[in-house]
Amino acid sequence: MKESSTKQYNVLSLGAGVQSTALALQCAHGEVTPMPDAAIFADTHEPAEVYEHLDWLETQLPYPVYRVSGGDIYKDVLNSAKTGDRVSNPPFYTVDDKGDRGILRRKCTADYKVVQIVRKVREIMGFKKGERVVGAHCTQYIGISFDEVTRMKEAPEKWITHRWPLVENQVRRHQCQEWLERNGYPRAPRSACTFCPYHDNGYWKYLRDNAPVEFEEACDFDEQIRGGISGTETTLYLHPECIPLREVDLRTDIDRGQLTFLDECDSVCFL
Repeated sequence: MKESSTKQYNVLSLGAGVQSTALALQCAHGEVTPMPDAAIFADTHEPAEVYEHLDWLETQLPYPVYRVSGGDIYKDVLNSAKTGDRVSNPPFYTVDDKGDRGILRRKCTADYKVVQIVRKVREIMGFKKGERVVGAHCTQYIGISFDEVTRMKEAPEKWITHRWPLVENQVRRHQCQEWLERNGYPRAPRSACTFCPYHDNGYWKYLRDNAPVEFEEACDFDEQIRGGISGTETTLYLHPECIPLREVDLRTDIDRGQLTFLDECDSVCFL
């Protein structure tokens, strides 16, 4: 239990995707309390629709939104591919000279998001970099939903406590989108780097069909990392099939002309 003399701050980690958007607005509505003193958006290299959505979201919140950045990971990785300079690894898929596949340990989130958010929290609380935090504590709201509980992690600093209001209320991702629609808000985009290796085929297809410039950017990025980045001696790919992103078959089963169970059903089962 914190001493009564400890000054308490509440900060929202804002990714500007579905869950964190819903959480931010629920705080504004008073459905999640106490209201944050501020929200922090860690800018890495997001799709244009995320920045457009964030611009709008800032006008809806009664508390300030701070944008922080540890650099442009897109440019930093490409520079590393050319020069061999150190960079925090995204989880690229790998193939070694024996044909064995693997995946790089992810370091980008810690350096480009976690560290930057902690640094801003320090600033909000009135402490300088490296200064010991005394007499203050921060509760950091994180928009992980109930269907993503495996992503929950403790804070890296003793003076920060993570809180997951959506998990507390057993709210799932689709319910966040439903809440936004029910309250007259627009649909929120998916927040992630345009070139994140964790994208599934559904998202790559969405990007290709709805944001062709950004999909082309991701394909170019994929080609440029092929020879490796600092500290790697393997061939790198964005896609788990370890083939160029341009060559991945992003068609769904329906696109390929395969029948679903509804195509073959006579409907009697559901009467």
